[in-house]
Amino acid sequence: MYSLCGVLHNSSPVEAAMRTYPLHEARAEFSKLVDRALAGEPQRVTRYGREAVMIVSEAEWAKRPKSATTLGALLANFATERGFHENDF
Repeated sequence: MYSLCGVLHNSSPVEAAMRTYPLHEARAEFSKLVDRALAGEPQRVTRYGREAVMIVSEAEWAKRPKSATTLGALLANFATERGFHENDF
């Protein structure tokens, strides 16, 4: 029914206990997957044998590190810190 993931030496304890379901099983057991995610256990769904999506609670999603800033924002911050202005270019 499920497999244990995270057997690699550098996986976290959460990944080691994470259950993985093929899409057809996840579809049939969706309520159960949601309940487990709400209980703090992320669920992985595969499609055609490849990792496809994760089911996590809204609370876990909110705790994730926010994505890195864009290249444009980095360049704009750099220019501002260095005192460059739009007319300098």
